[in-house]
Amino acid sequence: MITVSLVVLMVAYLASWVMYQKYQFIERNLYSTDGHNAYEANKKWHFWKGINQICVYGMVFLGFGFKMMMIFAVLFWAGFDILINVMVLNRPPLFVGVTADTDKFIRKVADIIHLEPEITSLLIKVAILLATIILL
Repeated sequence: MITVSLVVLMVAYLASWVMYQKYQFIERNLYSTDGHNAYEANKKWHFWKGINQICVYGMVFLGFGFKMMMIFAVLFWAGFDILINVMVLNRPPLFVGVTADTDKFIRKVADIIHLEPEITSLLIKVAILLATIILL
């Protein structure tokens, strides 16, 4: 059963990776000429990147269990955000965007608790990581 699950996750991972790349290229090519369609492509590549990440987390879960999957997911999320912000977007390390659903969620939570989105993002990640380590 694990082998079948792993094969399904790998196929979904590869397909989502291709779709993720497709919409990133579309966004890049439309960015300066067609802002609306570039934004729509941005939302689509975020969706496919989410599917991609779920597949990776599923593979980590199958190999190492739930606790390690959660630790990996939070550390990957934090590391990915920091590296994308600094190396790709030329933004501060804790920058919170406006397109991804996680960014929108973080901004809503930040509004509710009256903190900056960057601080809220950091607190959410640290809280999930600590809860995972302590409770699992």
